Amino acid sequence: MELAHPDITALRPVNKQVTLHDNTLVTVPVFDARAMIIDMITNRDLMKKENFAAGYDIYTGNVNDNHEANKHYGEIHTGDEWIPARDRFCRPHDTFTNNVPVGMVIFGDKSHTDLHGALALTPIIFTLTFFNQKCRNDPKFWRVLGYIPNLGYGKNESNKTTTVNKVQDEHDCLSCVFESIRRTHKKGGLSASVLGRDVKVKIWIHYFIGDTEGNNKWLGHYSGNKSQVQRPYRDCCCNFDNLSDPNPNCVYTTMDEMRELKVLKTIDEKMALTRFKELSRYPISNALTKKYMPLSDMQHGPYCMMPPELLHTSGSGLIKYMFQSMQFYIGETKLRDDIDKMHIRVLLDVKRQSDRDFPRGSMRNGIIDDTKCQSEERKGNLFLLLCIASTRLGGKKLQTALPYDDNTWKKWLKFVKLYLSMEEWFHNSNPKEEVDQSRPLIGKVLRLLQECFQEMVSETDIIFLKCMA
Repeated sequence: MELAHPDITALRPVNKQVTLHDNTLVTVPVFDARAMIIDMITNRDLMKKENFAAGYDIYTGNVNDNHEANKHYGEIHTGDEWIPARDRFCRPHDTFTNNVPVGMVIFGDKSHTDLHGALALTPIIFTLTFFNQKCRNDPKFWRVLGYIPNLGYGKNESNKTTTVNKVQDEHDCLSCVFESIRRTHKKGGLSASVLGRDVKVKIWIHYFIGDTEGNNKWLGHYSGNKSQVQRPYRDCCCNFDNLSDPNPNCVYTTMDEMRELKVLKTIDEKMALTRFKELSRYPISNALTKKYMPLSDMQHGPYCMMPPELLHTSGSGLIKYMFQSMQFYIGETKLRDDIDKMHIRVLLDVKRQSDRDFPRGSMRNGIIDDTKCQSEERKGNLFLLLCIASTRLGGKKLQTALPYDDNTWKKWLKFVKLYLSMEEWFHNSNPKEEVDQSRPLIGKVLRLLQECFQEMVSETDIIFLKCMA
């Protein structure tokens, strides 16, 4: 007897043609969001109680305030934006109509499959907000929405395409990928059976994740942190001079601000282009603000839905600049060779510890050489440097090599301890009251960072780190 298999043809990708600014066509493989979501919420291996976030009701989106886990910022529903977004898409009367709120987390990042970047594409994938953090770290709980091809393939280094056209071409492809989400939202959601109960699933995009370069492109924001860029950070109105403030009071970009620019462009295009430049934005038709695009934040739109991430901000940013600053002082000296030898001994000792949650370091080029080193390894090397500095011999050699007086050396040790502790704190699930009161201490750490490594630290990375809180 043959077993009946479900119809999976809806999960197949469809190759769609997108016309670029120069009337050339590119093929964009697109998956149907509706079929992908149904595939997830009807999958018995995924839809298990142990896979859901603690203290959360998947049918109503209600948060149990008495649950201990919900007193911390940890899972997505513990954030301040969850209830307002849930109420916007599933109003109180929906408890009688079996409407189930389902937020989506969208991820996009360019991926290379060769050494030269020719075979590159950007996968757009998503997961659902009611899954817990452990599950969201598992590829089984993610589905694909589409792939944006390498739009610069076949064009040499003398490519004359303007940046605004390049960004617009990418947004035209993004719009094609997100079309099924807009269509599903326009139809009022989708019908499905969730754990044996027939419901109407209401979907929206809760936030986007990616790296700085990709997020800037998705918002049509200028890249880089040069002083000529009037708004170096994509979320707020801070100018270049404001970025060194360790405790800023940011004014965030709003959807109304961008709508006014679109209206102005139809009236006075020259003035509108000037205004776009003042906002450090390209005058494009943004795929994320199209009609029927369901976003969790209707006031700021996507402009506050792309949180910074710690890997590039700290590991590939601030810690890298710290090591470069120390290289500037220490140079190629006998003291540096002695410190590198101590680094190797400490690294081998750490590997023999029974505790396995130490950040891993690297001994390829020495402890303060930031080349040939991954972001997490830089963090591990900073931890190992603190271990060396805490010994009598290592502390004396480092203090002499930098060179620091006793007061500056104490301040340096205090900063490294606070910085590594702050990194761990960012990754933890912290009490909400503690997070609300954390800004002064984070500001203190950033001020110490500026004082100890003022030659090399990037001011844009400082405000990124500030936004982590």
